[in-house]
Amino acid sequence: MNIQLETERLILRTLTLYDVDDFFAMNDNPNVNRYLRNPVRTNSETKEYLQRIINEYQKNGIGRCAVILKETNKLIGFSGLKFRETLENNHANIYDLGYRFAEEHWRKGFATEAALAWLEYGFNTMKLSTIYASAMSDNIGSNTVLKKLGFELVNQYLHNDIPHSWYKFDKNKWT
Repeated sequence: MNIQLETERLILRTLTLYDVDDFFAMNDNPNVNRYLRNPVRTNSETKEYLQRIINEYQKNGIGRCAVILKETNKLIGFSGLKFRETLENNHANIYDLGYRFAEEHWRKGFATEAALAWLEYGFNTMKLSTIYASAMSDNIGSNTVLKKLGFELVNQYLHNDIPHSWYKFDKNKWT
């Protein structure tokens, strides 16, 4: 997979193992890790995590990508579509939207900007009919972004005894 998308302020490109230090720096923050199911806590875990994403690119042709701030050419987060084979909230074999950003880049519209590029790519290039997303229910920031994008809250469910919100976005609502 060699996807590269651009927005006004961002470059969205495939992650590589060269991103390990910047990716670790982004994740080495308890506020960033607060809503993660499997946070990476060491440089070694970060490398393994990136390798899993690279493997997803090879297997599924899609996965989360680096978000690079054009102004600085620095990795500030990751975002993208992911193919999920395993069952979650009674759904499998679906594409979901996800994102994560370094705390100093929160509340600047980067998650929304990157997500809009992925929705465009998913609906218009990949020809998907529905894109899903989930967030821990008490993650106000992430839930706000999903609603602002136009995702429809479908239901609440438990994953590992933690309440999550499940969203969907149908192509017929994409303009």
